[in-house]
Amino acid sequence: MRTAGHNAETGESITLYTFSFSDPVTGRSTTAIVPADPSMSAAHIEDMAAQALETWLEDIRFNKKGKKPTVKERKEIGKTLKEFKEYAEKRRESSNNKIYYSGVNI
Repeated sequence: MRTAGHNAETGESITLYTFSFSDPVTGRSTTAIVPADPSMSAAHIEDMAAQALETWLEDIRFNKKGKKPTVKERKEIGKTLKEFKEYAEKRRESSNNKIYYSGVNI
């Protein structure tokens, strides 16, 4: 908690509250700073911090800003991409865009 300045309209001092968050799923952590004046209740300040946490978790979990894939996960991704490319090539070889199996003559 530290003082940041004064409110231009009321002249009250503005206090900055600092909250630290960490996400066990992605292993990332952050700090949120919530400005408040003396007329704000502690519950309102906590609600603002909770909203900041919720927004941050949404950003890192759902917008793919989480941890990088491990070596094992990258190998699985590579295998899947290779299979997809092989099947795409087979589909391009067929005349009806269905998977073409070599050795089967239609």
